[in-house]
Amino acid sequence: MARHPLFLALTALGLAAACSHKPPPDFAPAPGLVAQITAIEIRAPERVCPGQTFEATYLAVLQDGSRIPFETRYDPDHPPRLHVVFLDRSSNAATPTQGGGWWADRDPLLSARDGFRLQVSLLAKPSVIGRIVVAPSYECLPHSFAFAGRDGDVGLAGQDGPPITVRLGLARTPFVDRLIVASIEVADGPPVYLLADAATVPPADWIVVASRGGRGGRGVAGRPGQAGQNGIMSCPGGPGGPGGPGGSGGPGAGGGRGGPITVITPSEEPFLAGIVAAHSEGGEGGPGGKGGAGGRGGAGGSGRNTDGTACQGGSTGADGSRGSDGATGAGGAPGGRPQYVTVPQRDVFGPAASAELQELLR
Repeated sequence: MARHPLFLALTALGLAAACSHKPPPDFAPAPGLVAQITAIEIRAPERVCPGQTFEATYLAVLQDGSRIPFETRYDPDHPPRLHVVFLDRSSNAATPTQGGGWWADRDPLLSARDGFRLQVSLLAKPSVIGRIVVAPSYECLPHSFAFAGRDGDVGLAGQDGPPITVRLGLARTPFVDRLIVASIEVADGPPVYLLADAATVPPADWIVVASRGGRGGRGVAGRPGQAGQNGIMSCPGGPGGPGGPGGSGGPGAGGGRGGPITVITPSEEPFLAGIVAAHSEGGEGGPGGKGGAGGRGGAGGSGRNTDGTACQGGSTGADGSRGSDGATGAGGAPGGRPQYVTVPQRDVFGPAASAELQELLR
């Protein structure tokens, strides 16, 4: 028997609701089961990189030592005894995600000293708490950075590359004996922090920074040629004048100069500067301006006898030639050699260092 379309639509909605994995708002654990839970066991990766997401599972530990998992899926026909929505989850440096997982904060300073401390408690019995510490790792953090000045507008040179300051220090944490702490500052912007285990870092050219000049602007376009004059009316009609040639495009503007780079290291560890490869590069020259279009040839004059009868009309004038494109602009000059400065480690990051950084270095 054929089904009405409305019936089919309602059936589809019913199936979708039945397959939903989200528990209803009034879903709660059985009180008798809650009374038997004495602890919560958390299982998560041993190490996590800042900025990554990671999964975790949770087990309720009962009075008899048995364990029941907190499920992440929900089937209304067979509801689980425990579900992750029954848990209150928090962390010093991670954010809970749906399904029981976490997002590790991308700021590596937040987890450097204490790791990612995960805590869960049972909403129906807050005294039941589970805790775990996940150690930070840093292999996913970028260690190559390139910054450029603004490209020039039409006819204007590119801006110089921005100044870059790299600050390096060493710290010790419960997770890493020799932790490299680096900050990369661009002009007046906030620093970007990079951490690494010194035992895994090559002795040279590990952090790569580049300050490039902006690309030069395009050259000014050539002016279009003038249109040719129209031919006069006569018999035969006068020929149209030729169109004027288009003007040449202007040369592209020069690229900006590479920006200055400063590397500050602790006087206690001056060779730490070797892990930085600094490049100050000039920007590309801008493309030449487009040549102007040639002027259109003038229209031929109409052919008319003195008695008003028609005769042969004049020919159309030739179009003017297109102007030549301008030359590419000169590339910008590289910046000077990087400057290396050594100061006591307590002064490397300056008085504006964040509280997390000061505590880490202390």
